[in-house]
Amino acid sequence: MNARARFLLLFDNNGNEYVSRIKEGASRFGQSSGFPVQAENLFGTGKSVADFLESDPPAGIVLTPPLSDDRHVLNLIEERGLPYVRIAPLLDTDRGNTVVMDEYDAARAITDLLLQKGHRRIGFVRGPNVHLVSMRRYNGYANALGGKGLRIDPALIVQGDFSRQSGREQAAKLFAAKPTAIFASNDEMAVGVIEAANSAGINIPGDISLAGFDDNAIARTVRPRLSSVRQPLEEMGEVACQILVDRLRNPARANQHKQVPFEIMARESVIECAA
Repeated sequence: MNARARFLLLFDNNGNEYVSRIKEGASRFGQSSGFPVQAENLFGTGKSVADFLESDPPAGIVLTPPLSDDRHVLNLIEERGLPYVRIAPLLDTDRGNTVVMDEYDAARAITDLLLQKGHRRIGFVRGPNVHLVSMRRYNGYANALGGKGLRIDPALIVQGDFSRQSGREQAAKLFAAKPTAIFASNDEMAVGVIEAANSAGINIPGDISLAGFDDNAIARTVRPRLSSVRQPLEEMGEVACQILVDRLRNPARANQHKQVPFEIMARESVIECAA
């Protein structure tokens, strides 16, 4: 196997399980196809994508958010003629190969679950603005409320950064606004809300129902078990590497755009609204 016969999977993300789940699927397919996957997380390292392209370029590259929407990064890769796949891009979605899940529909669907349970004051914990999926998830939430003729109450919207700590820190603001339910736009922040609720003597779901996004392992082990959007991250990593192998074997093949389905996982953290 020559030095180039590997795939480079790049992250700039503080969500450890998000990283590990995509890496798991990518590594599984890459290894079976003869292309080991080198996964690198740039978050907090000071390294750049260019650092990994100069001396020992890979056979192909998989980009995850927010790198998959970074036009400077895309230009660097295209200048070197390397095949690449973008996971969950929101800008220039016809550029390169892509693997997506409908973040908007998924956020709308999990908000609809809360609405179906009679909740009308639904708080929302946003993700960081650097991740464009944060806006897609917010828009799905807002659209679901609008479909019921509900207006957005700014007091029910707080800003997180996808970390558990930010969910814990922002929860007090939401509790003060008296929601009957909260949708945190990833599971880590949702668990932070549970921790804050426990400290404040607030019962979830007795006092406030709660939903998350991603359906990481923590959603199934925390108590109460968390209702969440099941994002098939392992499959996304696997499909991305499959596309790269296809391109290497058929260089003239047109760009591929794959969409994977989400699933709503309804668990104990969401109950009927008592108000």
